[in-house]
Amino acid sequence: MSARSRRRRRLESDDSDSGDEHVHTPEPPKRMRRSTLLPTGYNEVNGGPSQTNGVSTDEYQPGSIIRVAVQNFVTYEKAEFFPGPYLNMVIGPNGTGKSSLVCAICLGLGYSPKHLGRAGSIKEFVKHGREKATIEIELQKRPGDRHNYVVRVQIRRDQNTQKWWLNGKETTHKNIQDLMKSLKIQVDNLCQFLPQDRVVEFAASTPVELLHETIRAAAPEEMLLWQSKLRELFKEKKDLTENSQNDADTLQNLEARQQGLQADVDRLKERDEIQKRLDDLKVVKVLARYSEARNKYMEAREHKKAAEASLRRLETESGPSLEAVNRKEAYLDKINAALGSKSRALDQSHDLSDALEQKIKDEQGAYDAFDNKMAAERKLFDARKKEVSSSRAKLTSLQADLKNRPGEFNASDWNQKIRAEEHNLRELESSDRQLVLELGNLKDQGRNPKRRMESLKVSLESLDTQQGQQLNMMKKNFPEVARGWEWIQENMNQFEKEVFGPPMITCSVKDERYSFQVQSLLQVDDFTCFTAQTRNDYKKLTDQLYRVMSLSVVIRSSVHSLENFQPPMSQKDVIKLGLEGFAIDWLEGPEPVLAMLCSEKRLHQSGITLHEHDNDQYTKLANSGSISQWAAGRHLFTLRRRKEYGGKAMTAISKFINPGRFWTSQTVDVQEKAELTRQLAEVSEEFQQLKEQNTEILQKRKAIAEQQQDINVKIEDLRAEKNALQKEHQKWQSLPEKIEAEERRREENMQMMEAIRNRMYAAQYDLDKIVMDKFKAAMRHAASLEDMKKAHQEYIEAKIRYIEAKSDVNGLKARNAKIVARLEADRTKLEEATRIAEQARAIGRELSDKVKDLLVEHEDRRLQLQEMAEGKTEHEIEMEIDAEKAQLELIHAANPNILREFEKRAQEIFRLQRKMDGVNTKVAELTAAQDSLMKKFEPKLDELIAQINSAFAGLSTSWFASGMY
Repeated sequence: MSARSRRRRRLESDDSDSGDEHVHTPEPPKRMRRSTLLPTGYNEVNGGPSQTNGVSTDEYQPGSIIRVAVQNFVTYEKAEFFPGPYLNMVIGPNGTGKSSLVCAICLGLGYSPKHLGRAGSIKEFVKHGREKATIEIELQKRPGDRHNYVVRVQIRRDQNTQKWWLNGKETTHKNIQDLMKSLKIQVDNLCQFLPQDRVVEFAASTPVELLHETIRAAAPEEMLLWQSKLRELFKEKKDLTENSQNDADTLQNLEARQQGLQADVDRLKERDEIQKRLDDLKVVKVLARYSEARNKYMEAREHKKAAEASLRRLETESGPSLEAVNRKEAYLDKINAALGSKSRALDQSHDLSDALEQKIKDEQGAYDAFDNKMAAERKLFDARKKEVSSSRAKLTSLQADLKNRPGEFNASDWNQKIRAEEHNLRELESSDRQLVLELGNLKDQGRNPKRRMESLKVSLESLDTQQGQQLNMMKKNFPEVARGWEWIQENMNQFEKEVFGPPMITCSVKDERYSFQVQSLLQVDDFTCFTAQTRNDYKKLTDQLYRVMSLSVVIRSSVHSLENFQPPMSQKDVIKLGLEGFAIDWLEGPEPVLAMLCSEKRLHQSGITLHEHDNDQYTKLANSGSISQWAAGRHLFTLRRRKEYGGKAMTAISKFINPGRFWTSQTVDVQEKAELTRQLAEVSEEFQQLKEQNTEILQKRKAIAEQQQDINVKIEDLRAEKNALQKEHQKWQSLPEKIEAEERRREENMQMMEAIRNRMYAAQYDLDKIVMDKFKAAMRHAASLEDMKKAHQEYIEAKIRYIEAKSDVNGLKARNAKIVARLEADRTKLEEATRIAEQARAIGRELSDKVKDLLVEHEDRRLQLQEMAEGKTEHEIEMEIDAEKAQLELIHAANPNILREFEKRAQEIFRLQRKMDGVNTKVAELTAAQDSLMKKFEPKLDELIAQINSAFAGLSTSWFASGMY
């Protein structure tokens, strides 16, 4: 390719905006010069129609790219490429569109940008300033097809969408993907398509992964299926082998642990046998105890029978001697019964006397209650008598007042006077409301002139300051920014932290000599943007300015402190490189705004100097590696380093610095100042006239207020006088009703006095009855006292007879004491024998229930337990139990869970042995299937590798023949 054609191609594809920019590409490291003789089928891309160098299209493999055409794609405005059927090489400097061609192939064949190793959306591939881009790729047909395949895709920037055509007909993305799959075009396969951003990923691939991708790219479909099946077999076999080894280790460990526990298990089994014998002996002990209890009961029953016979015999022998004692005891019982009867009669007479005494007390209480009732009636009579006297005095006073009639009172006349004054008051209020409306209108009229005056004064004052000049310029050139700034200043209290205005008014350059250099590093948006310090403030501000006010402004956030943006080198090193400092050093303003500019435009890393740089100084800065942008004199230099092509691969852009629009002192516009002064005078005069009208209205309102006050005082006086007369007249009119009511009250009190007098007379009869009842109760009480005295004498006589009879019984018993003692002793023996028999019987019954329960519980060993208990006592069985316990203590009690663990582990060993047998069988089956499949796969794989080696060997021969090495 000639140098002239390369320059023409570059002019067509580059998208440069400024005629002042010059791109310098440092020379790459020198290497061996290649021959200009290209092998057959090699094509260089020059942007125009390509030649196939006489190669027939039959030499293209099905699915090979015949042609690639792009329009408005990345750096290309319009280009067409014709690759050859073999190796195609695209050669050119950085930034000439080589990677763009690779991107076009990837996207044009229906694949996603992620296969390029770059993040981003489809719309980013549309050329800057264009709405849509087009890619068209022609693919070699298959032997049975009539035409080649022409795939066309259109990318729209605004919708971020793709639209597809196949052979001139609109189709879907799915159909394009199916076509690529049928042609074995695999852009997602690194062995077919390897972009530069995925070289590292390819280098990190394992041999197995590379083999899989190679087979997927070049081998028949059946080989891919075979490889997949082999991988599944290998994986399954490996998993089985690893799991089997784990099971074998587990089995060996379990068997070793079983051998170690065998002795403990034997001891536990022996201990369990002894424990079982102990349990049996405890049951036998109960059987023996029952047998002993049954024998004791039989003995006690015989003793009871003998005691009963002895007692009957002794009673027969001592009968005559005891008969006299029995007769005397019978007489004593009769006397004792009579004594009880007399005692009860005495108690009854006492109770009757007490009741009659209480009756007397009750009658006295009734008399006292009657006396209290009479006292209350007399008190009530005296009160009514006083009320009658009071009523007589009131009637005399009311009748005297009735004779003194007041003058006539006409309420309508007084109301008419009051309404007349109220009418005058309403007229004054109406006049005042009219004046209030006029005053409000004047205030509304004066609000605009007042604001206008303040605005004009601020504008006049701002003409003399740099910030004011910047503010005026913002209002003229950026009205939407000015509107947004005014809203922020008025609503600053709604934000969490201070929101800063555009840097053009909030920042300034410390030294105006460096103003143009600093401004050259910034764009217009950087001068006119707003800065929020918190996320919530950013959301609130964007919602207000974008959604509510629909302003076209720029809003940025500052989340980092200015301290986080430090220069890349010291001031001493900066001076050595021919710079005077960094841009941030000559800029002053709020720290959040400066931090935002450093974050967005890296002002802390952009060098500044007033002097032009020569080649040596440029080379030093370019090779420093720390500074990629600086302003020297009237030129701005920008370096773009491409690390993927080596440490020294870079692109340099030089731009002439034009005079800046911001942060500069400007002369005052005399004409504008005069116009502002004239407008201020006119507005001031208008405002003064409105102020005079306002004063006049206020004076009128003051006069009306004084009149209103006088009328209100007059109305209050009229109402007070009317109320006094009306009250006096109403009082005189109500006197007849009051006299009538008072007379009724006097009559009622006199009637009540008569009723009380009658009740008191009638109560005298009740008093007589109460006195008679009290007298009768006293007489009955006296009679009851005589009866009680008689009952007491009879009780004493009966008591004396009882003492005499008891003395006789005791004398007879003393004479027959020996006989009585023998009877008592025999009776005691009988009672003791009866108690022992009943006790033995109860114990036997209790043990009988236990024995029945135990024999039912141990039904299978019933005869054995009975044989063990036969002929043995409870003591003998207890000795056997103690012997077994002593033998049990001689055997060390290991962990009681060992036996359960031993049996559980034995089951686990059996299960693992069966599992390992199954695994070994399965591994043998997998090995046979693997060997069978490898016999088919390996020859095919060797054949595929031979074909690939042969193709690369032929390609290498062509390279050597053409001088490519």
